[in-house]
Amino acid sequence: MVAAVLLAVAVFFVSQAALLDFGRVGLPGPGFFPFALGIALGLVSLTILFLAVRPQPEDEVVFVGHRDVLVALAALVGVAFFFEQADSYLVLGVFVASLLLLVARTGVWRALLGASLGMMLVWAVFGFALGVRLPTGRFWGEFAARLPALPPTGLF
Repeated sequence: MVAAVLLAVAVFFVSQAALLDFGRVGLPGPGFFPFALGIALGLVSLTILFLAVRPQPEDEVVFVGHRDVLVALAALVGVAFFFEQADSYLVLGVFVASLLLLVARTGVWRALLGASLGMMLVWAVFGFALGVRLPTGRFWGEFAARLPALPPTGLF
């Protein structure tokens, strides 16, 4: 039932976004992101519908209070709160690394590598493909202000 509602929402997003200007790759218009999100939501809802209709073996049921669900929800709340306050790449990197560590239970090095590569991909998509700069926040300015001043070396 939920998948059918999500599919209806996706169709609504796509139909309304189709009425807006899409722009171009370097300068997306107001209809670009709602259209892309509507398509993504439609694909996910169709996948959920397919999996719901298909007979499945009796497996372990995951409840909303499951540890992994609560960790993911807490991480999403953290992203929503800190996204504009701190550097967006740092916040998204910590989000991905925390999900890899706590939900996927991968090693620290794999989580750091996956988060770093993911943030490079986000930077490339937003910076190069779309020409959009994500918010940097006040984190790096405050971090640099708290560092002790380096003694003069006389080299420069």
